[in-house]
Amino acid sequence: SFSSDEVIRKRLLIDGDGAGDDRRINLLVKSFIKWCNSGSQEEGYLQYQRMLSTLSQCEFSMGKTLLVYDMNLREMENYEKIYKDIAFFFSFFKENSIAAAHEKISECKKQILQAKRIRKNRQEYDALAKVIQHHPDRHETLK
Repeated sequence: SFSSDEVIRKRLLIDGDGAGDDRRINLLVKSFIKWCNSGSQEEGYLQYQRMLSTLSQCEFSMGKTLLVYDMNLREMENYEKIYKDIAFFFSFFKENSIAAAHEKISECKKQILQAKRIRKNRQEYDALAKVIQHHPDRHETLK
């Protein structure tokens, strides 16, 4: 007691993409058996026409499947190209950000050297100021 959903699901599993190829092949085999067992020439010709019709349907389905396959291959190539472009962009971005970081580091090193120079000068000024404070100012010296 199969439900209609189970029957449809089973047919889709057997048939693949639902193109009906399994049904056409079964019809072709049945037509061939009928053609082999046909009694009259008219019946044989009718079975022969049915086989030709079924074969042309199979060929059409196969051609359609090949076109879809080729389209999928082209899409895969397109996606690979897009992936490579994105990967190149990110590597370019990464290299540029690394270069920018190196530039920022060298700029910071220059600022540190300048700050060290300013600190050294201030220490020398402070030392000189202390020495000067030990001596009397000009007004006192002139007196």
